[in-house]
Formats: sequence, structure tokens, C-alpha cells
Amino acid sequence: MEMTKVYYAVFDRKAEMYSQPFLEIKDGTAIRAVQDIVINNKDHAFAKHPSDFSLHKLGEFDEQSGVITGKTKPEKIIEIETLGE
Repeated sequence: MEMTKVYYAVFDRKAEMYSQPFLEIKDGTAIRAVQDIVINNKDHAFAKHPSDFSLHKLGEFDEQSGVITGKTKPEKIIEIETLGE
């Protein structure tokens, strides 16, 4: 059974840099994790300035082999501003 998780990071247009990567099982769960921050934490930068941020896929992590496979360049998944209530 393949046990692969995916690395994601949020790009900040103002800072021109990516957040610390985090692991999720697929795009939908990564989007939900960020959406929960936007909706439930109004003081968070994602909620205050959603147009500054976008979610990106960086690569994969195989839990059995320990191998990390990166993408040639980050793949944009969604704009944070689309995740409000």
C-alpha cells in the first residue's frame, strides 16, 4: 500500500516568499486546512489580507521509503482569497 503525503506551502506576494511547508494527504485536505485558518482566525494574515496569499504544491513524501520528491517549480493550487465564508 502506497503511503504518500504531499508538501504544500503558502506564497506571500508581499514578502515574496513561501511559508514553512506542511504535509497533507491531497489538495482537498490542504485547501480545507488553510480555509479553516481563514474562517476561524480573523486575526491571521490569511484572513486579513487574503489577496496576498496562494496555496502551492511543492512535492511528495513517501512514508515507507522516506523519499521526498520535489516538483520542478511550485504548482499553484488555489488563491486564498477564494476561501472566505
